[in-house]
Amino acid sequence: MLAPLIFVGVANDLRTTFVDFDVDATDPSDRARGLLAEHRSCERVEIWREDSCIAVISRVGADQAS
Repeated sequence: MLAPLIFVGVANDLRTTFVDFDVDATDPSDRARGLLAEHRSCERVEIWREDSCIAVISRVGADQAS
């Protein structure tokens, strides 16, 4: 069983604005885009598994995808 994914919202000033855990995310990038839409306080979402950052989804990229 894989470790849960950890989604960390990061503001422009590098503050962490939220942390979310998901064990069933079939598309972590899609989940991160949804969190960006929900949490306007952050500019990017870092996706972590254990102690490795596996992806970063930025608001610019998420807004362009809409």
